[in-house]
Amino acid sequence: MVIHVLDQSFNLLGVVDDFISVIWRPAYYEVGDFELYINATSEAVKLLQKNRYLVRDSDVAVDEEGNVTYSNVMIIKNFTLSTSEENGDFLTYTGRELKYLLHQRIVWKQTRMSSKVEYGIRRLVTENAIAPTDSKRIIPNLVLGAEAGLSKSMDKQVTGKALDEAITEICATYGYGWEVFIYNSSLVFIVYEGVNRSYNQTEQSYVVFSDEFDNILNSEYQLQTEQYATTTLIGGEGEGLERICTSVGNEFSGLERYETFTDAGIISQNKGTEDEIPLEEYILLLQEAGKENLAALAITEGFSGEVLSDFTFKYGRDFYIGDTVTVKNRYGISKDVLVLSAIESQDESGTKLIPQFNI
Repeated sequence: MVIHVLDQSFNLLGVVDDFISVIWRPAYYEVGDFELYINATSEAVKLLQKNRYLVRDSDVAVDEEGNVTYSNVMIIKNFTLSTSEENGDFLTYTGRELKYLLHQRIVWKQTRMSSKVEYGIRRLVTENAIAPTDSKRIIPNLVLGAEAGLSKSMDKQVTGKALDEAITEICATYGYGWEVFIYNSSLVFIVYEGVNRSYNQTEQSYVVFSDEFDNILNSEYQLQTEQYATTTLIGGEGEGLERICTSVGNEFSGLERYETFTDAGIISQNKGTEDEIPLEEYILLLQEAGKENLAALAITEGFSGEVLSDFTFKYGRDFYIGDTVTVKNRYGISKDVLVLSAIESQDESGTKLIPQFNI
């Protein structure tokens, strides 16, 4: 593996090809991270500066017209220099995916999105990082990529949240992913949805990890239900008996009903002007907050494990982050799971792939 080092204008400054270990973890909903561990040299210290971009050679693509795309790009945010007479001097670099750039912006104004989820997210990025009313808030070279045409809708209000966190929260609720990649001299933002490659569908070639296929080295299955909730009372503006309340999941009953409370008092009925949002529309906003809370309190069920991705199904060719695949362990537990992230590591013992799966 060769790691290219770019400045914030996308100029190639050098490469790192002699390292002790590297861990690369891009993610679907969230902002992934990396760790690079190398022998300390003056050249490395000079080359690997904070906020520079790192991209692996396997994530560089050049088309027939000479256009260059850098995917799974990481930003250097932290480094540690450790010196030792006995063991030598070492540098440890850590940081986040390129989409962490959006953490530098917040949702500046109260923003209501009653629209398709994809459109609402793109609007948040446009109004707070691409074409904000205050030009000082522009993130240079950031543009919107092609629309994916995703169908799900939402009715949501956001104020003051970090832009990346707002996007992550929405994507986790609706099962979408997002990405920022470099295309020539632009930072391209997209929202996307992974492909169903599970054993139980017929439109795509399936991807299965199991002992039967001899392509899984170890696995861990987890089921957590303690925080599970099906029904939430949602409290909006107001105090005491005057507080505006609604609910989501009220169809559940008996032992199938698990109740919780969602405090949505931060959601305002005021549009930021003298006008107020009509009560029926305000109720929809509160119910959206309730749905998000229930999504966070859903049963957590998922697999993680070390797979042999080059043996039967190759990561980056046969399946990608955001895709749905099938995992089956030796005890007969079989699940169609979402590839939330993929930890790729390389050191003196070889290369490993440890995907994180979730339902």
